[in-house]
Formats: sequence, structure tokens, C-alpha cells
Amino acid sequence: MINPTLIKIRQKIQAQNLSLQAAAAAIGIGSSAMERHLSGEYVRSDSMAKYRLWLEGGQPLNNVQSVPKQRNDTEEAFLSPRPPIEGMDTLSIAPQKPLNVVDLFCGCGGMSLGFERFDGGRVYRVAMALDIEAPMVRVFNDNHPSPSGDLPIARQSDITDFMSEAEIQGYYLDHLARSTGDAVLAKELSNLGNGGIPGLRKMLRELDQDFLEDLYAQRVRPDYISAIKKLGTAALGQTSVSGFHNATKLPSSGGSYPKVGPLIWHNDGDILDVVKPFDAPLDDKLLRSCRSGMRKLWDAEAGKLTNRASGAGRGQLASAAERIDKFMDFLEGPSMRAVKSLWIEWRATREAVRRSFFETPSIQAKLKTIYEDGRQVTVLLGGPPCQGFSRIGRGKIRSLKEQSVHVHEDEDSVDSRNQLMHQYVLFVAALAPKVFLFENVRHFQAVVKAEGIEFDAADILAEAIESVSERGLGYAVSRKIVVASQHAVPQARERFVMAGVRKELSKILSSSDAASWCLSLQRRSPVPLQVALEELPAPNFSNQEVQEATLKKPHHPQRNEPTAHDLSSDIYRAWAFRGAVVDAHLARPPRRDDEAFFSLMGPGKRWMDYRCDESPTLQRIATVLTKLNDELKASPDLAARLGISDDDVSELLASADGSLSLRLLLESIPPQPGELQHHLLTTTYLRKREGAHGDWLSRMDPAQPSKTIVSHMAKDTYAFVHPTLPRTLSVREAARVQSFPDDYRFGSVGLVDGFRVVGNAVPPLLSMQFAQRVAQVLSKEIIAPRSKRLSDASPANEPEQLVIS
Repeated sequence: MINPTLIKIRQKIQAQNLSLQAAAAAIGIGSSAMERHLSGEYVRSDSMAKYRLWLEGGQPLNNVQSVPKQRNDTEEAFLSPRPPIEGMDTLSIAPQKPLNVVDLFCGCGGMSLGFERFDGGRVYRVAMALDIEAPMVRVFNDNHPSPSGDLPIARQSDITDFMSEAEIQGYYLDHLARSTGDAVLAKELSNLGNGGIPGLRKMLRELDQDFLEDLYAQRVRPDYISAIKKLGTAALGQTSVSGFHNATKLPSSGGSYPKVGPLIWHNDGDILDVVKPFDAPLDDKLLRSCRSGMRKLWDAEAGKLTNRASGAGRGQLASAAERIDKFMDFLEGPSMRAVKSLWIEWRATREAVRRSFFETPSIQAKLKTIYEDGRQVTVLLGGPPCQGFSRIGRGKIRSLKEQSVHVHEDEDSVDSRNQLMHQYVLFVAALAPKVFLFENVRHFQAVVKAEGIEFDAADILAEAIESVSERGLGYAVSRKIVVASQHAVPQARERFVMAGVRKELSKILSSSDAASWCLSLQRRSPVPLQVALEELPAPNFSNQEVQEATLKKPHHPQRNEPTAHDLSSDIYRAWAFRGAVVDAHLARPPRRDDEAFFSLMGPGKRWMDYRCDESPTLQRIATVLTKLNDELKASPDLAARLGISDDDVSELLASADGSLSLRLLLESIPPQPGELQHHLLTTTYLRKREGAHGDWLSRMDPAQPSKTIVSHMAKDTYAFVHPTLPRTLSVREAARVQSFPDDYRFGSVGLVDGFRVVGNAVPPLLSMQFAQRVAQVLSKEIIAPRSKRLSDASPANEPEQLVIS
């Protein structure tokens, strides 16, 4: 427990709006020591005397006056969390069976892993995970085996397909029954009426199979084959064309047998022959409404293609527009008009069947009863794709309305991507978890402008949660920017996190706010990058999917329960260093000329750091060359007398800018065979500076936490040059920086997908600390009185413990 005097210290700091540094100076104590004291560490008597003196209005020994200052986000992070909830720092929950967790937009499983491995798996179990991308789902399932083996934990699904709370409940319960082999639950779902969930699945499977057969019959017609040949593979591979197929769920155009993408209830496991398909008659009005909706969807997505083609530019943009135009001609041709008719009828009938089933009041009531009979989800995790809210994404996209991630346009949300947030809230309403955690990029809470309209994404989410509360499912909500490097993760990753706790649960707590507690992780000293790279051998320079490497030396002895007194590096090692073999230690082989340039770079240095814009010598050279150039123009015979060329002087003058130092370094490196110069000696690269992504090529600093690992590493890793070796990071090294344990496998995907899945992940060591906080909140619930002490003999003033399992 934190000493009451320090609680008063924190309250006074907040009341006077002081920064940590200003408060420490006023008290007469070091800011780092004060930070540790406010986190709950031991305070010596002389330091405690200084704190008491400051509370009483006395002056510190060094007589430094406090200077009130407006705190920024970074300074706020240095303050200790609010006073802990009584008993919350020592209690955890010991449920009779692990609590169900559902992870939306699960990625490769970073957030899930922290919850799953907390306290040795005795508190939580990941019941279901959903993601739209196949590589993410594959890696997740490689590391989270299904209890029954009949159905994987992670499913490739587009959550925007779900239409109602009842459908979400039905999908989850069906998943739970088949993934765990729960025969009782399976029987209950079969007895819902109208064939139950198995009958619905069988009906949808028959509809899908009939559509695919009819579509294939259309695709083997001579007119369709001729149109496809005329269209060409380049047009079909265009990103916008692929986006059209993804948004409509139309199988990719071509001559092969069609395959449906990640559409819910499609091809999701075996169905017994004895199961009778859903056979209730469909209402004609409902069918007409569904057909109208599908026509609008098709036309809207086709309209987006037309808009993108009209925004043609030069070079690649012009080629893209030409390909889109060709596809639009194909889309409006007679063969695709027939495909459109097949597609509309398939999607409309499919939707009508689902709505008819899940909008039946008796089925809704039965599903709710079955769900609440011990099958509830306790924790809901997730964070929608974040490109629309990151600074990088905004600068590249013309307007937010043009952005689409497999979702329909939502006029009320400005950006169709925001529909993903509303779908997340639909899951909150359907599953009614006791706690939810929503994670996204740091700039998620920034104000974004689109066509003159301003909106705050975090406010949109908060308003959507409030709409759930108005229907009787209330949540206390808190939001915070969390910096991973402050919590034993060797990476300066900043993320927006929102926590929600059911209000009836939060009322049980004796003090403080439960949602805020879930986000108030204990501060720890930074873990340097060099710790994350310990013991790894040389990587494989290949893109092979399955690669294993033996670590250089035995691991440090594991401590199952390192305490807050342990060094952050020891906490990290205890979590991450597991086993003697790792996979996915794959790196891009450096070009020889790049390898030579990497060797010239110092640790922590960026491309822009080697510019010399402020050099007096450079300015003198430019001045002399300018005067010489003017004289040559004024006296045409001067060049001949001096034996120089006007063009040479002009070229030298053009080179006399801040990039000259980089040019000299690059010119000292022999070019690749067949090349005239180093491939980075172009105007595009040389002009990069502070305001133009001057850190696009940088060497990492081994003594500091890494910069944020990003999915862009799938395209290039120049911004992640190894701190001591002339190459870029490997997939496994990036996973280490993300705090994935060595026994977490990425070997089923290659180098490109490996970087993507790792870069998009939540650091699991960070997630585990959230899991601990959430468990402590749940331990206060009346219906879960069975609690245990993490440390039976823990003194009252000791800080909380971090359990590594």
C-alpha cells in the first residue's frame, strides 16, 4: 500500500498543476527518486521528512521554489496512479474455472496472450478470437490450440457482417460448443427451433454452394472468358479492384473455381448429414428489402472505383486509373451483369435467412437464457484497424470518406472505418462483458477533419458506449495514453487504451474508479534494446516459412514471480526468454552497398543526422560556386581559360546543400556491379530531412528502448538497422522488441507477413499487466468471493507484484 503521506503529496501536485520536475525541486528531492516513491517503493526517513515539510508549507533545504507549469502528456505519465483501491494491490481472483475472453481484431494474439498466460492460465481463457486477415489467424491458432480440435480458437471473420446482438450471441455460443466439445451446449443450440444453429449453418452452406456453382457456370462461358482475357491480370490485381471484391464479398473475378472470402457462417466446419436445414418461409417484403440493400452496396462500391479512376495523377497513379477504367468496362459488360444478378440474389437471400432466424423473438429469448447460463464473456478485447487515425495514414489519403476497410459507408460517422467502432460496441451490447479494453493508436483521440467536418474518434466511441448504457447496460469508462517503455517493454510504443467496467461491479469498490484502475499500470524503468536482442544468433537471410535457430547460450534462470523490486530487465527476461530455440529469425539480406553504409552509421543515428545544413564551410563553398557561376555566365570565354565547364559548376552548385555530407559518404562506397553509383544517391533520398521523414533510414540505439515496431516493416526495414550489425532487424528480433516470448511461433508465415503480424500486435507483456489489473477489479465482485493473496506474507507498504507465468 502507498503511504498516506505520499497520497497527499500526489493530491497536492495535482491540485497545484505541477510537473514532476517542478514538484521534486520544490520538495528538495530528485525527480527519479520521487517517481519511485509515488509508485510505492520504500521511502527513507530523511526523504519522508522532506515530504511532510512540504505538506506543512515549509521550504526545502535547497530553498528552490516551485514553478507551476501546465503538464503535457509525457509529464502526466510520470505521476503515480491515483491512490489504489483498498486491498486491490494484494488481491487477485481465483475462479473455479478460467473466465471467458473474446478478442476482436485479434491480430496474431498479443493482447490475448497476456491474459491467457497471466497467473499460469488459472484466471482467463481465450474463448474466441476474430480477425479478417488469414496470416494473423494462422499465427494466432499456431499458439492457441483449440481444446476440442474441431474448431480453431481464431476465426477469419469480418465483424461488420454481424447484423444483431442475437446473431453475435448465436455465433459465439456455436463457436464455444464446437471449440470446446460441449455436447450439452450443442444440444441446446440444436433445439432453438427452425433447425437451430446447425440448421441455419446448413441452409447458409447450401446457399453458398449453389451460388458458387452458378457463378462458375457463368465463368466458363465463352463471353466471360473473352472479357477476362481482354481485362488482363494487371487490372484484376489493382488494389482498388481487390477492395471492390473484399467489400462486396464477391469472389475474385477470373476463370478458376470461385472462393468466398471471410464471410461469417461460410465454410466454418462440418455439419452432420442428419441435420435438417432451416426451412422457415422467407417474407417477401424482407427479401425485397435485402435485394435493395445489396444493389445499393454494389453500386456504392462501383461508384468508389469511378471516383478513384477520375483522380488520376502521373506515373503509377495514371496506370492505376487506367486499370480501374478497364475493370469498370468489364463490370458494366453483359457477362458481369449476369454475375451481378447472381450475386444480389445470393447475398439478399443469405441475409434474409439470417434475419428471419435471429429476429424471431423466441429464438432471441432462448439464446439469451443459454448465454447467461454460465457461458458469459467476462472480458472483451479489441482495437479496430487504425490507419484512419494515425498521422501517417492521414497524410496519404485524400479524404476520410474514401477510406474503406471491408465495411459499408456510414453517413453518421464521416469515415466508413468508424463503423468498425460501432460494431465493437455492438459486441459489447451483445456479450455484456464485465470489463472491456479498447486499444488503438495514440492519435486515435486526436481531432480529425474531413470535408469541413471535425470529429474525435474517442468521443465517437464514448458516445456509442453511452448509447449502450441508455439501454440498461451501463459502463464506467476511462481512457489513457499508455507508453509501453514505462512498463518493462523495450519499445517506446504509445497507444490509446479505453477501459470499461460494468457499473454494478464498479459500485462494489470502496474507493477510486475501477476503469481507471484497469489502466493505472505501475511505472517501471526502461528496458534497453540490447536486452531484447540478447542471446540471438545470426539470422537466416531468407523468406522460408519454417526456420528455427538455437540460442547462443542458456537462458537466465526463470523466476516465476519477480517483484517490483526486480530490475525491469529481469522482469522482461523472465517473461520473454523461454526455451532454447526460436523460429522466424528471418532478416532481409542487405545489399553490399547498404551494408557498407550501415557500417558507417553510429548507434541511434538517423539519415537526417548526417546532413550538414548549418555548416559554415558548406555555406562558403556555395557562395564561391555561386559567384563563379555568375562570372562564367557574364564572361563566356572564362570557362575555356580556366579549363572548366559551365555544366560542371552548375552541378556542383546544385550539390552544395545539406545533403553534401551524405553524398560524400555514399560516393565513398563502391556501387553494385552494373550500377553507376550507390542506389541511394538520388534526389528523392538526398532531400529527406527533418520535415520529410529524415528518420526513414536509421540505426537503432542499443542503450534505449526501441522505436515503435510497425507493420510497414513488411515493405522495408531501413528504419530499423541493427544497433551493432550492418543489417536490419529480423522478424524474431522485432517480436522480441514487442515482448513476444521465444516460445511464441511465427514460423508458419514468411518474412513479409511475419513483419506485418508482429508490427500490428499489442505487446503481450503490456497486456499481461492489464490482465492483472482487470483480475484485481474482478476479485472485488460479490459473486466471486474466492480470492487469494499473491503474496501471503507481503508487508502492507510493499508495492504490487507482477506475476510472470
